[in-house]
Amino acid sequence: MVNFLVAPLRNLLKQKISAAHRRTIGGAIRRSIQQQTFHFVRKIGLKVITRQEVFEGKIEHRVFQFNTGETIVINNPCNGSDQIREILNTTGQHNLSQPFVIEVENAKLVGAIAIGFDEAGNIIAETISGNPDCIKYIPAQTLLLEKLSNWAAPQIEAACSLTNWNSGYFHWLIDCLTRLEGIEYYQAQTGIKPILIIHANPQEWQKESLRLLGYNPDDCIEWNDSGVKVKKLVVPSFRREHNIISPTACQWLRQRLLSNLSDNNSSLSLSPRIYISRPKSAGRNIINEADVMAILAPLGFVAYTMEELSFADEIRLFSQAEIVIAPHGAGLTNIIFASQKLIVIDLFGSFGTPCFFALAQALGFYYGCLGEGFDPKNKTGKYKGITVDIAKLQVLLQELLNVRDNDRQVASVEDTLFLTGDSAV
Repeated sequence: MVNFLVAPLRNLLKQKISAAHRRTIGGAIRRSIQQQTFHFVRKIGLKVITRQEVFEGKIEHRVFQFNTGETIVINNPCNGSDQIREILNTTGQHNLSQPFVIEVENAKLVGAIAIGFDEAGNIIAETISGNPDCIKYIPAQTLLLEKLSNWAAPQIEAACSLTNWNSGYFHWLIDCLTRLEGIEYYQAQTGIKPILIIHANPQEWQKESLRLLGYNPDDCIEWNDSGVKVKKLVVPSFRREHNIISPTACQWLRQRLLSNLSDNNSSLSLSPRIYISRPKSAGRNIINEADVMAILAPLGFVAYTMEELSFADEIRLFSQAEIVIAPHGAGLTNIIFASQKLIVIDLFGSFGTPCFFALAQALGFYYGCLGEGFDPKNKTGKYKGITVDIAKLQVLLQELLNVRDNDRQVASVEDTLFLTGDSAV
């Protein structure tokens, strides 16, 4: 009888512990193994080619620079927003580097996320991330594989890897697709069109996004999670540095996608006032969503679930958006498709980053946020359901509408004065 009761209890406890701590414990173990592996590989020779060395001309590989660097000034979120420390710490001036493309001859791509190594065995940082701490994303087994393999691997003439340590929606658009501007600049300069290497079994929205950008299935190969030799490895720089995303890159991506979007043959009903619902996302859903929609629906808001839309419909929806209210998450990446100055309200739960705040500001949008339950010490990526303070949401929305309408009135007066030739302001 005792065993009959203990066994289910033991299984239940294992499930609870697994759900609460598996990712944290697993991450700690991986980091420990990684640190030991780095120590071992450094002893036998490990060098990382950073973007700083690219700018200082310290590398032997060809470098193609295009466009210019960007300066982004980020101000405080709108009055009525909750005071979230990570948001406030992002304010100020940020400088983004001039984008570039590196051509590496006789290179190798290795491991689960196709990390690039040059002929001398140096890691090409820009195949991992645009951040100086990119080395933390390198799986330990990749370093060992590169050092210990005899490399009887297939060879590609010219290739660019769009694999990433995270293949989710935000990272696909921001860390992969924006880099295609660099690829197309390289092609224009050299006449060489590299094959695109993408993750195996891509999602339908990933394939659809590539089609809209003019890339057919024959232009891509799926990564084998092992290794390949590349005669010319083409490495475009990332257009995101930490939480700051290039507005120029986002505008390029938006223009390219919209220009290739077919005439609207979708049955989707489009509302310019969008509420993103996440009912299927455990921990990122709005617990009191019915109360939220009770105040938003009379104002013309319609709830949309991104997982139910095609990629093309997401572009159509956000290209005509006026206001977007959403729980913090990848769906907010779609604000890059907006054709006008958006109002964005970001609803934080127990975890989040200031990336959408910085993006909204860089694109000149109106931004507000709520998140009393936000925990700056939560670095696990775990979420708890979000309960929205309805009164605060109403106040914040009205404040943002007032700011926007005031800006429109000022712009209208300035236009009138310009047209009448009256320079007095």
